[in-house]
Amino acid sequence: MVLALASGAAAAAEATEAPLAAIRAELELVRAEASQHTETRGASQRLTSVKHRLREWVESQLVEVPSDPNEPGGSDVALTRRLNAELSGEHLFAPRDASAGDEWTAIGFLGEVRLAYRLRQSFLVLTTATVVNCGSDESAYLYRRQGGEWKRIWETEQNTYTKAGYGVQQILAVLVSPPFDLASPLVLTLGTQPWCASNWHNVYVRLWRAGSSTQDARLLLDRSEFAYLGAHDEPVQGSVGRSDALIEYTVASIDSEVHSRERVIHYEVMPEGVERVGPIALSPRDFVEEWLGEPWRESRRWSEPSALAALERVHAQPRGNEFICPTRHCRPPDVWQVGLGSADGSRPPTYYLVRWRPPYDFSMLRASTRQAPECTEEDPQADAGRTLFPVQEWRE
Repeated sequence: MVLALASGAAAAAEATEAPLAAIRAELELVRAEASQHTETRGASQRLTSVKHRLREWVESQLVEVPSDPNEPGGSDVALTRRLNAELSGEHLFAPRDASAGDEWTAIGFLGEVRLAYRLRQSFLVLTTATVVNCGSDESAYLYRRQGGEWKRIWETEQNTYTKAGYGVQQILAVLVSPPFDLASPLVLTLGTQPWCASNWHNVYVRLWRAGSSTQDARLLLDRSEFAYLGAHDEPVQGSVGRSDALIEYTVASIDSEVHSRERVIHYEVMPEGVERVGPIALSPRDFVEEWLGEPWRESRRWSEPSALAALERVHAQPRGNEFICPTRHCRPPDVWQVGLGSADGSRPPTYYLVRWRPPYDFSMLRASTRQAPECTEEDPQADAGRTLFPVQEWRE
């Protein structure tokens, strides 16, 4: 009996060592060839092989996660620790001093595996990482309990290794919509572009409709935007409901003296795709920027119906890039005035009248080169910094 147990343990160890040895060999080739792929930060098609071998190795051990591991210290946590300990023991993580000075020395290693069982959901999320120059290329996979096993129903990987097509991303969140027994849940991923310097990089927002297999998953939204990552601990936040997704991050303001502002994007899922709905801003100034920055076909939806022709002409005209006076509160009490022009006089000022109804329902009423006489009260609090997400945690 003892001999049989020892033989079984040895067989299990060999089964683990074989895939890890294959991963190590592939990673060694990635390191050796990194200098040939500077335009993709050292990444090449070999990384796809690494990603798939690593994913398959983890999947072979998901049997250890039962159908309800929600108790503290559940099996997903224990398995995560064990998997990372084995990867570390095989020296597949970058040496601690590899990222000091020369970022290229960390290429050809793995980042830690992350497993998370969604509270009250029958879903398991796996996130893996391969290290490239100045960051990690992360992939994510979603599993559903089916027939007593964890079946992969959705995945996101960056497997196009060209200068234009390769978007390295750090995955900050994988969010799955309620209800928890929904056959085709929405999956929202939020990520950022890692790099060695600067707080200005791309954020990535992607939304899928998942199904019963990876082949059934349908991409509904793929949005990337240059953003400021230094405003919050989490540079991009979001939540997903049964038929909508709400996302917030920080972007540059049209006025360089303002530096940055919160961007709110809220999409409703329709049979034919997604449609942007309110809220689209959290303050009058932010609304004016959003209204001016979007194509007219979008901005007209946030415009006074009786003034569409005049507002379309204003929308098409060149505009200033400085807020030339404080936002003013007007009469009636749900109207504010925002002035936009240029301090050097190169652009004539335009004064936008904005209706703001609680909580964040904005619409453009009219625009003029003259200040409205009914707008006399300076209101610096109108454009104070705000965020939606302290009150949105219940949706996760």
